[in-house]
Order: sequence, then C-alpha cells, then structure tokens
Amino acid sequence: MTVSYNHQVATSKPYLILKLLARWKGSVWKAVSLELGIWIIAYYTIFCIYRFWMGDYSKKKFEDFIRFFQGSMSYIPLDFMLSFFVTIVVNRWSTIFQNLGMIDNIALFASNYIKGNDERGRNLRRNVVRYCCLSQAMVFRDLNMQVRRRFPTFEDSCRS
Repeated sequence: MTVSYNHQVATSKPYLILKLLARWKGSVWKAVSLELGIWIIAYYTIFCIYRFWMGDYSKKKFEDFIRFFQGSMSYIPLDFMLSFFVTIVVNRWSTIFQNLGMIDNIALFASNYIKGNDERGRNLRRNVVRYCCLSQAMVFRDLNMQVRRRFPTFEDSCRS
C-alpha cells in the first residue's frame, strides 16, 4: 500500500524526518515490526539460555558450534549473497513496473496523430485517453484493494 506524504514534506522543517519516521500507517516500522520482534525475542532467548542456564562445558560446546559456522561464512562472502539477493529483487520490481501499462505515450501519440480542433477530433482524442484510463483502472483493480473498493464492478468504472 502506498501512502502519500506529499502534503507534509512540502515545507522543510528540521524535525520533519523524525515526524515521518514516527508515523505508523505505511511506515518502515510497520513493515519490519513483526520480523524485528521475532529477532529480538530469539536473540534474548539465546542470550538468557547462554548466560544463566548453561554450564561451563555447554558454553564451550556452544562457542565451538558458533566458531564452526563463523568459519563456514568465509567460503561464500555474505556481501556476495546479499548483492545477489538485492539484484533479484530489483530486477523483479523493474520487470513488474515495466509491464504496467502507462498511458502517457498513448495520450501523446493520440494528440499528435489525431488532428483537428473541431468537436470530432477533440472527442476522438478524449475517448482514446478515456479507454486507456479505463483499461488501466481495470488492471489496477486486480492489484490494489483500494481501487477495487472504489470500482467494485465494471459499470462503476464506466460511470466514473
């Protein structure tokens, strides 16, 4: 879901970035809060078990276990794995974005190739852009629930 902050960032204030970070709706905190909570709980669980529950022999075995995995990390660098993952995510996002139909080029071609300042030419250009907007709204109905609520049926899309 995309949340617009344009009305808040129109003016520059020193505390504005902190205000935007503190917002919950559509924020980064909302996106990572579940994973962060699970990670913190798992970390402190292991920390408490290691500090308060394990004996000296168990601590030594646990440290040997950690050293084993730390040595294994040098075979495939973490930077390489992270860059590979980021490349896959960015390529997937750019492919999705490129496959969305943008009506800007169609509107420019229609205004360029459909000549005439009379009523017929103006209506033809307007109808071409209207049909393009309708097809784009029909695609966005399948992608976004807010658009689906705004246009629940095809007739509602046509009436707008």
